[in-house]
Amino acid sequence: MILKEFIQQFVEPNTLIRLQYKTKEGHEAVNGDKPEMEWQLEKGIYANRKVIGVTDILYYKSPYSEAVNIVIENI
Repeated sequence: MILKEFIQQFVEPNTLIRLQYKTKEGHEAVNGDKPEMEWQLEKGIYANRKVIGVTDILYYKSPYSEAVNIVIENI
């Protein structure tokens, strides 16, 4: 499923989302530790990327530590 469809079906409005992609060491955030609103991602450049899954990475030093982390195919 692509990111746009995933967000429309499973994410509530006004949710902060941090996009991740897999690396050999684990995961890496697409935009550093800065999440985006679900509606921004739905219309953004990653909207057609395949969703791999959801992960529970916690960013302790980020003001957005509780964002939803969605793993997409490598960019």
